[in-house]
Amino acid sequence: MHTKEQRLVEALKKGDTAALEKIIDGYAGYVCAVIRNFSRGAFTEEDIDELCSDVFFSLWEHRGGLDAELGLKSYLSAIARNAVKNRFRAVKPPTVDIEELEIADGSSVEYRAELNELMSELDRLIKVLPDEDREIFMRFYFYGQKSSEIALILDTAEGTVRSRLSRTRAKLRGELRNRGFEYEEIF
Repeated sequence: MHTKEQRLVEALKKGDTAALEKIIDGYAGYVCAVIRNFSRGAFTEEDIDELCSDVFFSLWEHRGGLDAELGLKSYLSAIARNAVKNRFRAVKPPTVDIEELEIADGSSVEYRAELNELMSELDRLIKVLPDEDREIFMRFYFYGQKSSEIALILDTAEGTVRSRLSRTRAKLRGELRNRGFEYEEIF
Protein backbone atom coordinates (compact mmCIF):
# COMPACT_ATOMS: atom_id res chain seq x y z
CA MET A 1 0.00 0.00 0.00
CA HIS A 2 1.36 3.39 -0.97
CA THR A 3 1.38 6.32 1.40
CA LYS A 4 -0.13 9.68 0.50
CA GLU A 5 3.38 11.05 -0.18
CA GLN A 6 4.24 8.12 -2.47
CA ARG A 7 1.00 8.65 -4.41
CA LEU A 8 1.90 12.35 -4.80
CA VAL A 9 5.35 11.44 -6.14
CA GLU A 10 3.85 8.93 -8.59
CA ALA A 11 1.35 11.55 -9.80
CA LEU A 12 4.13 14.13 -10.10
CA LYS A 13 6.22 11.73 -12.18
CA LYS A 14 3.27 11.46 -14.58
CA GLY A 15 3.20 15.24 -14.98
CA ASP A 16 0.25 15.98 -12.72
CA THR A 17 0.48 19.72 -11.91
CA ALA A 18 -2.10 19.35 -9.13
CA ALA A 19 0.32 16.99 -7.37
CA LEU A 20 3.04 19.64 -7.67
CA GLU A 21 0.70 22.23 -6.13
CA LYS A 22 -0.06 19.91 -3.21
CA ILE A 23 3.66 19.30 -2.69
CA ILE A 24 4.37 23.03 -2.74
CA ASP A 25 1.56 23.67 -0.25
CA GLY A 26 2.80 20.90 2.04
CA TYR A 27 6.54 21.46 1.85
CA ALA A 28 7.24 25.14 1.04
CA GLY A 29 7.79 25.98 4.72
CA TYR A 30 10.18 23.06 5.09
CA VAL A 31 12.17 24.02 1.97
CA CYS A 32 12.43 27.67 3.08
CA ALA A 33 13.66 26.53 6.50
CA VAL A 34 16.33 24.33 4.91
CA ILE A 35 17.49 27.23 2.73
CA ARG A 36 17.45 29.68 5.63
CA ASN A 37 19.39 27.33 7.93
CA PHE A 38 21.88 26.16 5.32
CA SER A 39 22.64 29.70 4.15
CA ARG A 40 23.11 30.87 7.76
CA GLY A 41 21.50 34.26 7.25
CA ALA A 42 23.42 35.14 4.08
CA PHE A 43 20.27 35.71 2.02
CA THR A 44 17.36 38.11 2.21
CA GLU A 45 13.81 36.79 2.51
CA GLU A 46 13.34 37.61 -1.18
CA ASP A 47 16.39 35.48 -2.03
CA ILE A 48 15.04 32.64 0.10
CA ASP A 49 11.64 32.83 -1.62
CA GLU A 50 13.33 32.83 -5.01
CA LEU A 51 15.48 29.83 -4.11
CA CYS A 52 12.42 28.05 -2.73
CA SER A 53 10.66 28.54 -6.07
CA ASP A 54 13.79 27.28 -7.84
CA VAL A 55 13.72 24.12 -5.71
CA PHE A 56 10.17 23.28 -6.74
CA PHE A 57 10.91 24.12 -10.37
CA SER A 58 13.89 21.76 -10.21
CA LEU A 59 11.71 19.08 -8.62
CA TRP A 60 9.27 19.44 -11.51
CA GLU A 61 12.03 19.43 -14.14
CA HIS A 62 13.60 16.25 -12.70
CA ARG A 63 10.39 14.51 -11.67
CA GLY A 64 11.10 11.51 -13.91
CA GLY A 65 14.04 10.47 -11.74
CA LEU A 66 12.16 10.50 -8.45
CA ASP A 67 11.84 7.32 -6.41
CA ALA A 68 8.56 7.26 -4.51
CA GLU A 69 10.13 5.04 -1.83
CA LEU A 70 12.79 7.60 -0.82
CA GLY A 71 10.50 10.33 0.41
CA LEU A 72 10.02 13.93 -0.65
CA LYS A 73 11.87 15.52 2.26
CA SER A 74 15.11 13.84 1.19
CA TYR A 75 14.79 15.10 -2.36
CA LEU A 76 13.68 18.57 -1.40
CA SER A 77 16.41 18.95 1.22
CA ALA A 78 19.12 17.88 -1.27
CA ILE A 79 17.79 20.19 -3.98
CA ALA A 80 17.57 23.09 -1.50
CA ARG A 81 21.14 22.58 -0.23
CA ASN A 82 22.43 22.42 -3.81
CA ALA A 83 20.52 25.58 -4.71
CA VAL A 84 22.19 27.43 -1.81
CA LYS A 85 25.64 26.10 -2.78
CA ASN A 86 25.09 27.14 -6.39
CA ARG A 87 23.98 30.62 -5.32
CA PHE A 88 27.09 31.00 -3.15
CA ARG A 89 29.30 29.85 -6.02
CA ALA A 90 27.64 32.33 -8.38
CA VAL A 91 28.57 35.23 -6.10
CA LYS A 92 32.08 36.10 -7.23
CA PRO A 93 33.96 38.84 -5.48
CA PRO A 94 34.59 41.83 -7.72
CA THR A 95 38.06 42.24 -9.13
CA VAL A 96 40.23 44.71 -7.26
CA ASP A 97 43.11 46.54 -8.90
CA ILE A 98 45.65 46.65 -6.09
CA GLU A 99 47.39 49.61 -7.71
CA GLU A 100 44.29 51.74 -7.10
CA LEU A 101 44.31 51.23 -3.32
CA GLU A 102 44.88 54.54 -1.57
CA ILE A 103 47.90 55.13 0.62
CA ALA A 104 47.56 57.12 3.84
CA ASP A 105 48.27 60.84 3.46
CA GLY A 106 51.56 62.16 4.75
CA SER A 107 53.75 59.32 3.43
CA SER A 108 56.93 60.22 1.60
CA VAL A 109 57.25 60.15 -2.18
CA GLU A 110 59.90 57.43 -1.84
CA TYR A 111 57.64 55.35 0.41
CA ARG A 112 54.74 55.75 -2.01
CA ALA A 113 56.92 54.71 -4.94
CA GLU A 114 58.19 51.64 -3.07
CA LEU A 115 54.71 50.72 -1.95
CA ASN A 116 53.32 51.13 -5.48
CA GLU A 117 56.06 48.86 -6.80
CA LEU A 118 55.36 46.32 -4.06
CA MET A 119 51.62 46.40 -4.73
CA SER A 120 52.17 45.98 -8.48
CA GLU A 121 54.36 42.95 -7.84
CA LEU A 122 51.86 41.53 -5.35
CA ASP A 123 49.08 42.04 -7.88
CA ARG A 124 51.07 40.09 -10.50
CA LEU A 125 51.75 37.27 -8.02
CA ILE A 126 48.11 37.04 -6.95
CA LYS A 127 46.96 36.81 -10.57
CA VAL A 128 49.03 33.66 -11.15
CA LEU A 129 47.88 31.84 -8.02
CA PRO A 130 45.70 28.77 -8.55
CA ASP A 131 42.05 29.87 -8.79
CA GLU A 132 40.93 28.53 -5.41
CA ASP A 133 43.97 29.93 -3.57
CA ARG A 134 43.43 33.33 -5.22
CA GLU A 135 39.75 33.34 -4.32
CA ILE A 136 40.45 32.43 -0.68
CA PHE A 137 43.21 35.07 -0.42
CA MET A 138 41.06 37.81 -2.01
CA ARG A 139 38.02 36.99 0.10
CA PHE A 140 40.07 37.02 3.32
CA TYR A 141 42.35 40.02 2.77
CA PHE A 142 40.39 42.24 0.41
CA TYR A 143 36.77 41.52 1.31
CA GLY A 144 37.28 40.89 5.02
CA GLN A 145 35.48 37.56 5.07
CA LYS A 146 36.23 35.16 7.90
CA SER A 147 37.63 31.73 7.15
CA SER A 148 34.34 30.18 8.32
CA GLU A 149 32.39 32.29 5.79
CA ILE A 150 34.80 31.39 3.00
CA ALA A 151 34.53 27.70 3.88
CA LEU A 152 30.74 27.89 3.65
CA ILE A 153 30.81 29.74 0.32
CA LEU A 154 33.36 27.37 -1.21
CA ASP A 155 31.77 24.30 0.39
CA THR A 156 34.98 23.15 2.05
CA ALA A 157 36.31 22.67 5.58
CA GLU A 158 37.37 25.75 7.52
CA GLY A 159 40.68 24.05 8.30
CA THR A 160 41.29 23.66 4.58
CA VAL A 161 40.69 27.38 4.07
CA ARG A 162 43.08 28.30 6.88
CA SER A 163 45.73 25.88 5.60
CA ARG A 164 45.50 27.14 2.00
CA LEU A 165 45.59 30.72 3.24
CA SER A 166 48.71 30.04 5.31
CA ARG A 167 50.48 28.33 2.40
CA THR A 168 49.51 31.13 0.00
CA ARG A 169 50.74 33.77 2.45
CA ALA A 170 54.09 31.99 2.86
CA LYS A 171 54.42 31.56 -0.89
CA LEU A 172 53.70 35.23 -1.59
CA ARG A 173 56.11 36.39 1.14
CA GLY A 174 58.82 34.14 -0.29
CA GLU A 175 58.23 35.40 -3.82
CA LEU A 176 58.29 39.02 -2.65
CA ARG A 177 61.47 38.40 -0.67
CA ASN A 178 63.07 36.81 -3.76
CA ARG A 179 62.22 39.98 -5.64
CA GLY A 180 63.86 42.18 -3.02
CA PHE A 181 60.84 43.21 -0.95
CA GLU A 182 60.93 42.91 2.85
CA TYR A 183 57.43 43.97 3.89
CA GLU A 184 56.41 41.22 6.33
CA GLU A 185 53.62 43.36 7.78
CA ILE A 186 51.53 43.23 4.59
CA PHE A 187 49.72 40.03 5.59
